[in-house]
Amino acid sequence: MSRQPHVVSIVMNAVEGDSRVIKTAQAAINAGYRATIVGVAFSPDVVRQEIEGVPVVLLPHFATEMMKYGLWGGASARDLRLLVGGHLQALIPEIVSLEPDLLHSHDMIGLKLGAATAQAMTMSGRAVPWVHDVHEFVAGLTGEAANYMPTCLGYEREYLHKADYLFTVSEPLADELESRYALVTRPTVTYNAPNKSTFEESGPDIRSTLGLAPTDPLVAYVGRATRLRGCDTILDAVMKLDGVHLCFVSQGSYVEGLKARASKAGFGHRIHLLPYVPSHQVTTFVRTADVGIHGLVHYPNGEVAMPNKMFEYLHARLPIVVSDVAAMKQFVERNNIGATFVAQDVDSCTSAIKRALGDVERLRSNITDELIEEYSWEAQERKIQNVYRGLLSAAKPVTPAARDSAAMAQRLDDIEFEARYGRHLAQINFKTGIRLNSILGPVFAERVRFLREKTSEEGILRTARFVGSRLVKAMRRG
Repeated sequence: MSRQPHVVSIVMNAVEGDSRVIKTAQAAINAGYRATIVGVAFSPDVVRQEIEGVPVVLLPHFATEMMKYGLWGGASARDLRLLVGGHLQALIPEIVSLEPDLLHSHDMIGLKLGAATAQAMTMSGRAVPWVHDVHEFVAGLTGEAANYMPTCLGYEREYLHKADYLFTVSEPLADELESRYALVTRPTVTYNAPNKSTFEESGPDIRSTLGLAPTDPLVAYVGRATRLRGCDTILDAVMKLDGVHLCFVSQGSYVEGLKARASKAGFGHRIHLLPYVPSHQVTTFVRTADVGIHGLVHYPNGEVAMPNKMFEYLHARLPIVVSDVAAMKQFVERNNIGATFVAQDVDSCTSAIKRALGDVERLRSNITDELIEEYSWEAQERKIQNVYRGLLSAAKPVTPAARDSAAMAQRLDDIEFEARYGRHLAQINFKTGIRLNSILGPVFAERVRFLREKTSEEGILRTARFVGSRLVKAMRRG
């Protein structure tokens, strides 16, 4: 390949703060490739900027268009396939214009985006390798995200085996994906680990910032605090330990509520809040604590999680106290670097913290240079770069059959989007139909009136296809 290979990453977020996506793109740059990340933003125009040294293109979020017509309300009423179909109308032309040599999609919605853009490249006559990174155990989603589970499981069934290579975030999740989808090749695990090179023995630190003495026992929690992450249990456990301090390096109303509860109970002097620090400074900042803690509750996605904060504690050489969710428990116990407790059990958490604080030096001695290297981002980056090199050196021609198949798949995507969008629009009230005339023309109002009078499936589908195709054409003109 004569020109510098171009790796284009795809994600359905605004990129800022998504350290895994950013560091993956930086891995491409460090290997000597060009890299661009394509994401989305709630902006009326395309935004082109640079984030942490990586060129980023943010396309207007299609949810904005849907909200104009009341089609993106509460999570339970959202049509994810419609959102994705709309986003593809802008994403595919942008990706094709970037002339990628390798595509790297991220997370559960990104799977469909990666598959569609890979087939678009095949249609253009170029077989571009496609890598996908599975961030979540989709079958284990809870809360608002669970509303997207059926659609995203459908994407996994249809597209995971079509990717040229798969990454994921933990060994248990790799096992689950391999088994569930009968994958020919098991996904490679790249951990959400910090860069080893960012740790420094000097600089601002948590203990000095809090004004605590070297002999004051200090437990640190870093990152977003929520009930799902066991922060209530952690608070209640520490309040039962005489003289032990707990610092949440976190922000928001939830953690402020924990501080208020501690103060009301008379423990405010031992419970501290500090604002977030930049991600590359976390390990240096928390190095003077005695213990790092994480208390995930039991839920399916949590059982396979290997959170950033656990590796940040490791790089700071802190003994780690974690709840007994499967992946974290196995990691801490296998390496003998901390203590575990029964999730949501205050007494068990109290006991685990006490054990860790009473054995700090021995547990720290088990955090070897070799262990830190194995779970550093530098080690994960080498895995990514090796995969890129292998895929880029194995260029494949596009056969007429492959091109025809990709064209058929994209046509089916277009038909589904047109039908879904049209059907949603055709079911809104007549007043809204009049308001849409500027986009769809006066015939739309007559079609809405027709639909309200003729509610047969045939009429609905005919109107849906008509409205959707008119709207797609209008979007492409605009």
